[in-house]
Amino acid sequence: MKLAITSVMLPRWDLAQTFDKLAAYGYEGVELRVRDNPEATDVEPSFWGRHRADVSPANILARADEIRATVERTGLAVIAFAPRASIGEDSLIDHLFEAARTINADNPPMIRIGAPRHDRTQPYMPQFDEARAGFARVADRARSAGVKVLYEIHVGTVAVSCSRAAELLRDLDPQHIGAIYDVPNMIRVGIEDTKMGMELLGPYLAHCHIGNGIPVADKQALEGSTDRQDYSWAFSDLRRGVANIPQIIQDLKDVGYDGYVSLEEFGSGDDDEKVSGQGAYLRHLIDG
Repeated sequence: MKLAITSVMLPRWDLAQTFDKLAAYGYEGVELRVRDNPEATDVEPSFWGRHRADVSPANILARADEIRATVERTGLAVIAFAPRASIGEDSLIDHLFEAARTINADNPPMIRIGAPRHDRTQPYMPQFDEARAGFARVADRARSAGVKVLYEIHVGTVAVSCSRAAELLRDLDPQHIGAIYDVPNMIRVGIEDTKMGMELLGPYLAHCHIGNGIPVADKQALEGSTDRQDYSWAFSDLRRGVANIPQIIQDLKDVGYDGYVSLEEFGSGDDDEKVSGQGAYLRHLIDG
């Protein structure tokens, strides 16, 4: 296994800083955020807002030479794109395919493609079947383009577990479509036995997002006999959350996974401390 990170969690670093710092901290790959920045240039950088690196669908082809040169200088591979692209957005998807091939013709970055949100007011199976048909079409386009797309197992979609993702991708070509085993999302819905989930994905286990979280109560005391305590989730240090990260890394080894383990941590804290400390812990688990 190899150590990677998503640049979505690094809004305050420009492109050169991102690659230089990650290489210095021992990372081997980066999942590159490819999203439009807000039009306003004076807003503070944030995970889901403005990024100083500013790689977008609109400029990625123009910046391809710069990205390739940065990869060559640092030795840090662009392993995947993290865009806002969903099934049905064919023009955008084809553009991202072209960008992936332009950055690395021999081994193009994988491209994450989003699934429709699950509408709880409507019957589930028609939504699932529609998403499955959509990903079948995307997989066909990926095969023609010589690239690979990724479905991220994500809370709120039609496939929030390995079991459902395996069914979503069943009979599609695993050379051109796979699943992201996304720990931070799966713990929010009740993660399956981790090794069982990986085995269920089989050849569709294409990438892994590693992060951790803790449930946070909205109140400490109930207000009357009909009140209830609700919870939200907060990102945490890998060593402190609900997910057993050492077990997950061991399970990945046991099933023969040899891809990238990509840190995904959207909590507060100093960027350098987070990236270096969490990366060192993951490296210890990977190499141990």
